Amino acid sequence: MRSRSHSVLAAIIGLATPFQLQFGGILYASEAILALVAIWALATRLIDGRFWRPPFTRLLMFLGVSLLAYAVTDMAVGTDPANSLRGWARLVFLGSNLTGLYFLCRRMPFNLLIYAISSAAGSLVFLACDARLFEDWKFGASAPLTVLVACLIPLLVPRGVLVGSIALTAVGILHLVLDSREIGGNCLLAGALLAARCFSLLRWKSISWILLTGLASVGVGLFLWAYMLTDAEYSQRRHFSNAWRTASLITAADAIADSPWLGNGSQTNNFALQSQYDSIFAEHTGIRYRGQMTDTSTFSPHSQILQSWFEAGVFGTTFFIYLGFAVAGALYFCIFRRQLDAFSVLFAFSLMRAIWHLLFSPFAGLARLDVALAGAIVCVIGIERS
Repeated sequence: MRSRSHSVLAAIIGLATPFQLQFGGILYASEAILALVAIWALATRLIDGRFWRPPFTRLLMFLGVSLLAYAVTDMAVGTDPANSLRGWARLVFLGSNLTGLYFLCRRMPFNLLIYAISSAAGSLVFLACDARLFEDWKFGASAPLTVLVACLIPLLVPRGVLVGSIALTAVGILHLVLDSREIGGNCLLAGALLAARCFSLLRWKSISWILLTGLASVGVGLFLWAYMLTDAEYSQRRHFSNAWRTASLITAADAIADSPWLGNGSQTNNFALQSQYDSIFAEHTGIRYRGQMTDTSTFSPHSQILQSWFEAGVFGTTFFIYLGFAVAGALYFCIFRRQLDAFSVLFAFSLMRAIWHLLFSPFAGLARLDVALAGAIVCVIGIERS
């Protein structure tokens, strides 16, 4: 009965993902529910040794170090209280997201699939009802559609992992054609690696490395073909996107060099930083970046590791650096050592994408749920290996 209630709760949390609450910033309804689940988990499993086990305990410990670094930096540099609370809240809710998902799936990993499927389906339905299903592919339907492919095909199709890895590769090409380069590249790489693993288990072990090399070459070729095919249509947007990333990374790196140990504080975006960002962006594009209607600020370090370093100093990066090593180890085990099953495609894609996010994506909004999902997968794989 408890397992069934956990599965129902995982589905409800996933379906609540698209809905937002406003509390001085954006809080997703699924995060509010996961926070309640986390409180219940801590209250009922406080002295349960089987609950408090690595890598979950290490993830929480390093997250606590990062949170402490944020608090020390904000008090030392006199960060505005509203910005301090927003900066701390991101990490607190990341911790509750991770704890809630871990509580629901540690004994029944299938709940991860239930959560991922319901979250993706709910997001697609929400976009369709809002008439935005194909309006902005990169930030709209691309991720939920990919998650559905990664979850459903291995469950429903014979030789599901092989078919799912090939389908993931095909979806990656679709993303590239529609100018979603990040998710498309991760789909191609994860799909090609898993396909090579599947072929190596079909009594073709003697040529598995040849297959892996061949599939990798095909993946690179498909990436370049799709990129060049759509370059005329998306060249200006890609140029602006590259300039935006370059300006963000250079500005963040210079700010980190000025204050590597202490950092600059939560949500920092002062006149000097913004001016440097604007000048670099203008140098590459010839215009000043004015942001979009959804932007809370124009400048933001476009890397989760660099963002934590920029805001809270070197100790603020503790969680994200440890997560990077944990995710890399779990990804290697998932693709090359773990028995292939219904989880393999989702795990490979989610972990591959988590590495990209750590290096090249900001830490805001739905990123908290993405990071928590990757952390929960790391915990599930850790339990399997032990």
